[in-house]
Amino acid sequence: MLPKKLRSREKKAQLVAKYDWIFPKFSRKIILVVKKNTEYSGNLRVCADLILKEKKHKLYVYKDDSMPISIKEALKKQNINVLEPNRWLTFYHILTAGVFVFSHVPRDAHLSIKNKNRKVLGLWHGVAFKNIESQMISVSESKMELIKNNAKLYDLMVASSEVDKAYIAKSFLVDESIIDVIGLPRYELLKSSYPVDGFLQLQKDKLNNITHNKKFVLYAPTFREKKDSAFDQICDEEWIKLNQYLEKSDVILGLRPHSYDNKKPPTITKKMTHIVWLSQEEFTESNLLLQFVDILLVDFSSIWIDYLLLDRPILGFAKDFEHYCNEERGFAYDFEETFPDTFSHNVDELIISLCQLLTNNNQAKEYNHAKDKFHQYSLETNYFENLAGSLKKLKVI
Repeated sequence: MLPKKLRSREKKAQLVAKYDWIFPKFSRKIILVVKKNTEYSGNLRVCADLILKEKKHKLYVYKDDSMPISIKEALKKQNINVLEPNRWLTFYHILTAGVFVFSHVPRDAHLSIKNKNRKVLGLWHGVAFKNIESQMISVSESKMELIKNNAKLYDLMVASSEVDKAYIAKSFLVDESIIDVIGLPRYELLKSSYPVDGFLQLQKDKLNNITHNKKFVLYAPTFREKKDSAFDQICDEEWIKLNQYLEKSDVILGLRPHSYDNKKPPTITKKMTHIVWLSQEEFTESNLLLQFVDILLVDFSSIWIDYLLLDRPILGFAKDFEHYCNEERGFAYDFEETFPDTFSHNVDELIISLCQLLTNNNQAKEYNHAKDKFHQYSLETNYFENLAGSLKKLKVI
């Protein structure tokens, strides 16, 4: 184990930088890096599934934090090695890996210097709708230096559209020439045909039991940095009113917290028959979850951009709309012009909007303006093949 004095993010980055030049890099050793407070999922999972088909590489997953035992066991069944944090052996693997794949940024694996024998692939975990990285409203000088340094490390990033590509280049301070517009690999997980292992099949079985042929609405708000959670902003009386409507309409409402948000549901909802808590820890794949959703209810999270590909209704809802727009991160695009459907500002408005949709049998929605902006490809696309093309160009496979 690393001594405690070496366990800070800064010290670990210094450790890797100091010894990086000494160790050879093995091109067939690939480390998939999960950010703290998130779980192995999405783009990383699809990338791993693709590489496993090649049967030529040794795959590792690293997270500088604890990982649920269920995920560790599932990874081991796929012959993917889990690297434990703060172990000397883990740092040996970090120093000798020839390829890194990130769901977030290189500093999550303590990389700070470029090495010509190491490839770095950035698979940002979603299409940005809120401002990220250098484009956030308030970025400290030290954070900006980290972003500038990270920009030097990437060999390839991917984007969902030309608009997304331009924003990634601007926010990560990288040249557009290293960004491939291939669609996000995780879009494969929106397809019911996606081949799942036992770990994900268990999640699908649970979701089938929850929805049980009822209409299923998912509420998936983002986290707040300067205000209470979106869930906590709804008072007990409003939860009761909402649940009464759901019972009357025989609709299930799933509550999906952001990975940085509440870990437990609002207390009053725990015994409600038509409201269920769908934690990140129990249901690791958001896009697998979206397969079951009839109506997506969202505030400022970009999950609706993935959901566009399913051509189903999207509703906006936030009690703190003005606060979020004016005092949180800000948006990558003009909100009013970009958000595809109606937006409710209180629970009464939300119930009216849901009622209108359900009365009309939540008919298919195409949202062409938003879809054309954010998606160069449709759900008919083989995103495995698109990613394989990029990995071949990078000489990873």
